[in-house]
Amino acid sequence: MTGERKGALGSGPEDGPLRPSATEDVSAGPGWLEPEIDKAFAMLGLPAEALRPLKDSYIGCLANTTGPVDLDVAHDACRKGLLRALKAGFTLSPEALMAFEQSLEAVEADLTSSL
Repeated sequence: MTGERKGALGSGPEDGPLRPSATEDVSAGPGWLEPEIDKAFAMLGLPAEALRPLKDSYIGCLANTTGPVDLDVAHDACRKGLLRALKAGFTLSPEALMAFEQSLEAVEADLTSSL
């Protein structure tokens, strides 16, 4: 059934985004980043509150990809971890997942070009 919650979150980019605690400091991205990611998540048609931990973790992962790293590789790891966690937690069509991934890739490309 599309949109049905199935499982738990992963523990990090390598096996799904980690949900930060209420007391944990989380890096922030540029001000335009979260609204753009909100748009991508909205296209999934799932409850925003159910997706919030995944979204917050993904944004945190992107925000922590600074310094002497290959940004494309780091962003890929964030996106792939998010997609694994999303697939583990929700049932979505392959088409919805592909469109979502493409939206995230576009946001990541904008983020890379803005740095």
